[in-house]
Amino acid sequence: MRNLDFKRIICVLAFLGLAGFSCFWTAESLFIWLQPHMSIYAAWFIAIAFFLMASVCFSKVLQTFDKNVYFGDRAFGRGGQFSIGLVGFLIFWSVSLATNTHTLIYRTAIKDVLNTDLNRTLGYLQGLKDNNLAIKEIKDGYELKRNIVNGLFINLNSEINSPGNEGIGPKFKKLVQDLNNVLGVTIQQIDNPTQAQWNTAIDFYRKQAYNHLAEQESDCEKKINEIRRAMNADELNKLLVNMKTALSDVNDKMQGANQDIINAALGDLSAGYSYIATNSRYIDFKDNDKYRYTREGAIPEAKEMLAVDQVWKDYLTTNKYDGHGFIWLLLISILVDLSGFIFFNMAFQKSDGI
Repeated sequence: MRNLDFKRIICVLAFLGLAGFSCFWTAESLFIWLQPHMSIYAAWFIAIAFFLMASVCFSKVLQTFDKNVYFGDRAFGRGGQFSIGLVGFLIFWSVSLATNTHTLIYRTAIKDVLNTDLNRTLGYLQGLKDNNLAIKEIKDGYELKRNIVNGLFINLNSEINSPGNEGIGPKFKKLVQDLNNVLGVTIQQIDNPTQAQWNTAIDFYRKQAYNHLAEQESDCEKKINEIRRAMNADELNKLLVNMKTALSDVNDKMQGANQDIINAALGDLSAGYSYIATNSRYIDFKDNDKYRYTREGAIPEAKEMLAVDQVWKDYLTTNKYDGHGFIWLLLISILVDLSGFIFFNMAFQKSDGI
């Protein structure tokens, strides 16, 4: 009976444990990235195949440094076997490393990214409902006109009652012309009013002015209602309710990377992005947010995290993952994989090579 090789058994178990972690991270990354085109079973198959191939290539590279292994009967000799092993290792391991880091940063950062995206999008949607840019411009324009009219009547009263220069003179008539210009109409005037008619004249002018202001206020309300109809207020109200529900679920119910809650929130965010892009002319965007929402193919930030390449691109070009330990997660991925490869080599190496 052969004696048990405990060292080899321990190495095999260590390899299986480390490979299990790595393949789980790779499979999860591939699944969330490529769904619905890839099943979880296919993702696991690819993860296991790539990790095994990377392990074999790693061992092959190590063999080329062993002077006791003969390479004379192998294609391209020792140097060729080293090159083939190294290229294969880098190709297969790059998939494992990229996807493992993707899974770890996704699980670490997804809640914060969702929160940021939901709060920002909710803010713009709420702004559209409460006081969007176009409505604000209409209201501000009317209020400015009303304030100017009020100021002109204060000046008209002062001009009539000016000590030593009472009455209706050239300056008074200039103020009336200014009133016409502000209102965009012609106020009907009393010709050559007597002193007894001065206050009557001002009251007559004031009544006309405020009647015109009332008509213009009514026109403003019609424009505002037209904007709200164009924005589809019912859809906006529904989006606001859904967005608040999604934010509550993410904050109060989501433990870890709960994909059901994430997918629901992403659906609401996608609808919000589309609505904001359609009504972007009514929004006063901050910073680079206009590009974020209106660029071709715009999708929520959290949805971008589903893609391996996008996560790495964001890490290299933005500060999106600052504070989430991206480098540490990358190091964990490297250590787990390299440890697995080393234990594979120790467990399955032969005296004459693998």
